[in-house]
Amino acid sequence: MRPKLCLLAPNEDIAKVANDVVLENKFNCDVVTGNLKNQGVELAKNALKADTEAIISRGGTFLRISEEITQIPCVQINVSTIDLLEALHTASHFSNKIGVVGYPNTIYQAATAGKFLGLDITEIPIEDPTVFPGRLIEEIGKGLEIIVGDTISTDLATSLGVQGILISSGKRAIYEALSQAEDLAILHRKEAISQQRLYMILNNLSEGILATDREHKVTHSNPAAEKYLGLSAQEMLGQNIEAILPGKHRNDELITILEQQYILNLERMENYGDNYGEVFTFKPIKEIQDIETKLRKKLHNRGLVTKFSFEHMVGKSQALSASIQKARRISKSMATVLITGQTGVGKEMFAQSIHNESPRAHGPFVAVNCAAFPESILESELFGYVEGSFTNARKGGKIGLFELAHRGTIFLDEIGDMSLSVQAKVLRVIQEKEVVRLGDDGVIPVNIRVIAATNIDLWEAVNDGRFRQDLYYRINVLRLEIPPLCERDQDVILMAQEFLRQLAPNIVVREGAFTPLLEHNWPGNVRELYNFIEQLAVLHEEESLDGSAIRKSLASSTKTKEVYALEKLGSFSRRLADAEILEVLEQCHGNQTAACEILGINRSTLWRRLKRIEK
Repeated sequence: MRPKLCLLAPNEDIAKVANDVVLENKFNCDVVTGNLKNQGVELAKNALKADTEAIISRGGTFLRISEEITQIPCVQINVSTIDLLEALHTASHFSNKIGVVGYPNTIYQAATAGKFLGLDITEIPIEDPTVFPGRLIEEIGKGLEIIVGDTISTDLATSLGVQGILISSGKRAIYEALSQAEDLAILHRKEAISQQRLYMILNNLSEGILATDREHKVTHSNPAAEKYLGLSAQEMLGQNIEAILPGKHRNDELITILEQQYILNLERMENYGDNYGEVFTFKPIKEIQDIETKLRKKLHNRGLVTKFSFEHMVGKSQALSASIQKARRISKSMATVLITGQTGVGKEMFAQSIHNESPRAHGPFVAVNCAAFPESILESELFGYVEGSFTNARKGGKIGLFELAHRGTIFLDEIGDMSLSVQAKVLRVIQEKEVVRLGDDGVIPVNIRVIAATNIDLWEAVNDGRFRQDLYYRINVLRLEIPPLCERDQDVILMAQEFLRQLAPNIVVREGAFTPLLEHNWPGNVRELYNFIEQLAVLHEEESLDGSAIRKSLASSTKTKEVYALEKLGSFSRRLADAEILEVLEQCHGNQTAACEILGINRSTLWRRLKRIEK
């Protein structure tokens, strides 16, 4: 919709021309006749009340309106050279000595234009309306016989007995004024929308905001600032900032307002070295803490929290008790931890328990299996990336796991399977406590504790060139070795009882039923035991369980698992391990999931071993 305009014509002739221009060009404009004498300014105010978006007028009427109306654009109808020459030409029929009278914005170098017509022109600008009549009388007394000017000037000249010739405005001048007014009205609309959007943003921000001028006096405030300070905007405007905000004024400064603590930030408005004022933002520390609480809830929903603590560990053996006791001491430290042990002994359970008893217990716990990702994917997962950093990169980029673990713990499981290039970047994160996303050059500080775990001999990997020596020393600060299940005596029975209670609470266990479990060495450790009990819970058809049922179940699975147990910290030769992997795959008819279960390794490890065998 075209903007609504109002053209205040100083006389009927200009009003008639204006109406023609409006109709011909379909402007949304009301044409009203009114000058300084008949309340032109009042008509302009009435137009403003009627939602007019721009006002057009001429001469003194325009000057008065533009002084009074500041809410919307006011546009002047210019007096063109043609309009002035036409009026002078008409006046020349009566006299050669002509006075051109009007406001400075109307007469535009009339003397210069008069030279082309051979006229004696006297310019009489109306600079002060109160003294103008006396000036006009004085000039008439000097021999002026005719006056050319706007409506007010010619009416005054006529009242003094001198003929007046009105300078009219043609269609071109009126059309240009209307077009300019329409453009300004559209621009004013956009500025109003932007201003409204800005006020909505400021008014809905939870931070208190105060702006000052170069004299440090408050010029703007938002509702949050009024709420926190207990002052209205009227009470603050014009006051020195020192009287409003207590304490020192600098970034990240703690201040106290009405017995509440706030974090204050300050930004100076500068242009070409000149200071134009400051913008102060301040936020209650309690609200920041509430946001952190909400963030923790979100992290919980994303699984970045722990499930286990030391209380969840089942067993009374001396080996387990010693490991738990050492882990509890480790929990109190902030140093990096290296957990070693065979696959399936519960290294992540210990890592979660250490986190839960550490000062970081309320922070996130981020677990990543380094063997579960190809090198390129692992790198992007750990460090994150920016948009466009590589093909198929997520729009907007992605935050890395190191960043997610900020103020918490990151658990790097199977760190020995990490490539050398990724190891180098992980080393830098641990040393410098900062992360650089892929495709970016910005440094992001992180406050994390690293717990690493491995089921291989890392020192042997260092000697073989598969693991960086500097990273080994960096993670091997506090070492915790988890004993295998075969060294935990009666813990096997206690764990079996607990697992069966969880999986099949209705099965009655006869006394001594689980004793046969002690005859098996459990190369898959706790994971193997849990899987065995789960299988038993599903397949056992009787209401009670005795030792014979256990032996029968062990007989169907023990042979395979004893022959094809996990590699124990590199004790198998490569040729023998390769042969075993291929034989297990053949027995499983190529089912890699089943083969991984028997071998006690994950799918990514099996995939890498098969790729190596193919070479």
